[in-house]
Amino acid sequence: MSRLVLFVLAVTLQVCFTSCNPLPSPAPDDNGLLGRVQQVYRDTKTKVLNVGSTVTGFAGMYYEEHLKPVADSYMEWAKDSASSFWERMKSKMPTFRSTQDK
Repeated sequence: MSRLVLFVLAVTLQVCFTSCNPLPSPAPDDNGLLGRVQQVYRDTKTKVLNVGSTVTGFAGMYYEEHLKPVADSYMEWAKDSASSFWERMKSKMPTFRSTQDK
């Protein structure tokens, strides 16, 4: 799990360092500081969403390859144990009822 965390951290830092650009020079028809702030906000939001989708993809891939095969066997074991327990309880219920009626 720590390898995945380190990998995600490295990818995130790399994306942040490569995509950090200085503020663009104001265009003649720009609204000034407020316009630049809005544009930086939009750009940052787009970058964060892109990084988030990448991280989600890596996490999903890691889950499918490493965690799901292990978790599925435990889920099947739990289902089998619960169903066998329930079957044993159902088979003993008629005898339990008949002993209480006496």
